[in-house]
Amino acid sequence: MVIDKTKMNKLIVVVDDEPDIVELMTHHLKKEGFKVRGFYDGESVLAFVKNALPDLIILDLMLPGIDGLEVCRTLKMREKTSSIPIIMLTAKDTETDIVVGLELGADDYIVKPFSPRELIARVKAVLRRTQPKKKIKLFKVGTYYTWYASLNKSRFLSYRAAIYKSYR
Repeated sequence: MVIDKTKMNKLIVVVDDEPDIVELMTHHLKKEGFKVRGFYDGESVLAFVKNALPDLIILDLMLPGIDGLEVCRTLKMREKTSSIPIIMLTAKDTETDIVVGLELGADDYIVKPFSPRELIARVKAVLRRTQPKKKIKLFKVGTYYTWYASLNKSRFLSYRAAIYKSYR
């Protein structure tokens, strides 16, 4: 099995009141190389994110105490946690439930029963969409602009010189 090293440092938080479901998701996510923390209620996950920021949260809607919608709303309102991607995983399958979840800020919505393979694929897709992009810097070369992304300095300087010469 090949494990993508970029996933090794990704922390996924799983929140569901069903221990078997938390265990199932934890098993499959760890098998894919993710670090996983499981929680069984909304209060616990809200307390956890005050001290640690996960890379993604998989959140059930029907939780004891604070429900998943309120957890999502709270996370999206806080500046520190507003950018954490959330996948809702729930038995609520009406169009209204799905729309409300997505409008509250969920990045994806999966209905139970679910396929672990589909869950993993969606986790990877959400992480791809939400991970920071490489910044591209523009440099002025004469009266022209050129880009610089991840080139090392010497390659960039020779590239910049070649562009400058071609526009002279």
